[in-house]
Amino acid sequence: MWNIILFDLDGTLTDSKDGIINSVLNALNHFGIQAERENMLRFVGPPLHESFQEYYGFSQEQIDIGIEKFREYFNAKGWLENLPYPGIEDLLKDLKAAGKTLLVATSKPEQFAVRILEHFGLAQYFDHICGAPVNEQQGARKSRVIENALSYCSTPWQSDAVMVGDRRHDVTGAHEANLPVIGVLYGYGDREELEEAGADYIAADLTELKDLLLYDTRTAERWVQVFDPKGVLKPGWWFGCVFTAPDPVPHLEGDEARAAFNALEYDTAVIFREGTMGTVRPHIALPGITAKVSADWAEQTAFCQDTDLFITDREFRWTFAVNHEGWGPGPYFCRIDDLGGN
Repeated sequence: MWNIILFDLDGTLTDSKDGIINSVLNALNHFGIQAERENMLRFVGPPLHESFQEYYGFSQEQIDIGIEKFREYFNAKGWLENLPYPGIEDLLKDLKAAGKTLLVATSKPEQFAVRILEHFGLAQYFDHICGAPVNEQQGARKSRVIENALSYCSTPWQSDAVMVGDRRHDVTGAHEANLPVIGVLYGYGDREELEEAGADYIAADLTELKDLLLYDTRTAERWVQVFDPKGVLKPGWWFGCVFTAPDPVPHLEGDEARAAFNALEYDTAVIFREGTMGTVRPHIALPGITAKVSADWAEQTAFCQDTDLFITDREFRWTFAVNHEGWGPGPYFCRIDDLGGN
């Protein structure tokens, strides 16, 4: 379950091509370079200094002048030649309602990113907007921007984060920062570019992106409703875990709770010894049990021995937990990406 979602700006949150292309043309005109407008889409997304060097062989001095001329136009007009993608605000609202931490990680100078998102009323959904520092080319590297954005998160679980972007630079930068990436096709990169860069997931549109980002949450709701058919999963994060608010105590008790537990459909039950949680590779007291575990067994064995019993769903990277932290059988979910091969 991704609790931290980092978004690229250009081509992911907003359609900014007109402002960027006009700003690039302003810079190239300064050098007497006549460029075809349709070839300028390659400038949308990557750090500007890399594109000037890659496509025109600019020297460092020319790069500095080109960036100055780019910003001259962009600061006056280009930043307004920009629109949020239809439906992006609704997506951000849904993600915040699900308790997600939202960050912006863009190679655009941070002052422009903040100005654009505030102008369109989108800044309110982000916990932090992180861009490139002005006149520091190394700081514009995507991996550096991503690492900087993550430094504002209080959670230590970097594996809870995912990057969303539309260009190969988003993919390579996120992978350098050890994050998975969702590449989106509604921006400026195509499927071939994203697949060659190694995007972990690809979303054709905002509907597919929302399904990916909220898939685990929706699955968790299905599990929660086993014990509370009228309940709704609410944000309640604690060190990589999610539980129902205001507390994880199930609404069903006694025989009803046992019957609900016995009716669960799942793939594997895994038992941990006391004190093994939080390690990189938890030691499993018993091998993964590929058969049903009864409520009576859980109460008599797991609870009495102060162990944790995890019920894993093949479609769910998080899991229903029984007796975790001594809270009893109920809708409580923890990440168990690494179970020693189980």
